[in-house]
Amino acid sequence: MLAGRWLSVKQVLAAALVGLVVGYGAFLLTAQTPQELRIPECIPAVDAGFDPWTGLPHGATMECAQPTGAGGQIPVVQPPEPMPPELASRRAIPVPLGFAVGGAVALVGLTIVRARRQREDDEWADASSGATL
Repeated sequence: MLAGRWLSVKQVLAAALVGLVVGYGAFLLTAQTPQELRIPECIPAVDAGFDPWTGLPHGATMECAQPTGAGGQIPVVQPPEPMPPELASRRAIPVPLGFAVGGAVALVGLTIVRARRQREDDEWADASSGATL
């Protein structure tokens, strides 16, 4: 019989670490986008890509230099560009979903391993004390 707590602090910390790695890894693998052509006098304020929390795609926002009457330039944020068609039909795995799945799988696996070790230790202690199984 399994004595003590079901979860240890080490199990929870390991599951959280595995969840973070799986969450960000799954997001990064599914959120890869091709490089876009850039307008020479503009810099991207926000690149086209995917929202890490929802996995939904979004278009780019550009910041372009706008000439002023005094001969200077001021940065002006352009409205978001339309979403590229190759992004519009895709979704990325959101980080929270990857974290939950990775953490849950790790926690279940670690709990099973811990229960087996505890059972083997109990059987070994019973066998070494002379008790019959």
